[in-house]
Amino acid sequence: MINKIISGGQTGADIGGLLAAKELNIPTGGTAPKGYRTELGSNFDLRDIFNLSEHSSDRYPPRTASNVKNSDGTALFGNMNSPGCKMTIKFCQQMNKPYIVNPSVNQLRQWIDLNNIRILNCAGNRASTNVGIQERVKNHLIRALINK
Repeated sequence: MINKIISGGQTGADIGGLLAAKELNIPTGGTAPKGYRTELGSNFDLRDIFNLSEHSSDRYPPRTASNVKNSDGTALFGNMNSPGCKMTIKFCQQMNKPYIVNPSVNQLRQWIDLNNIRILNCAGNRASTNVGIQERVKNHLIRALINK
């Protein structure tokens, strides 16, 4: 059973995960870059609404590593050839953390159960490189978690 969904707060898949959690009344969190940096500039809703912490670095890799470390596993959505997705997978492998790529609803449910995921890190493409991913990830997670 998922007790918390975290992300790095970037537009797109990250926000989709946080919005799904809010809709399902699941606590949110994670680590964002210094200044709550996103591709659209600072987003203080990450702090005020989604309870993300601010990393000391304004770069993306340190917050990505933090979110992988502070979760039980990572669900990735979108094009895995993006630099961010490649980096997230690399951190998961280095830290021996489970991850799943573009799972179906049933695959995600089974993976959560198999790996005893309580804190889920939601990651993937940003909105500018994968139009509509935020809404797709939100709806996908809601379907997967609605009865979990």
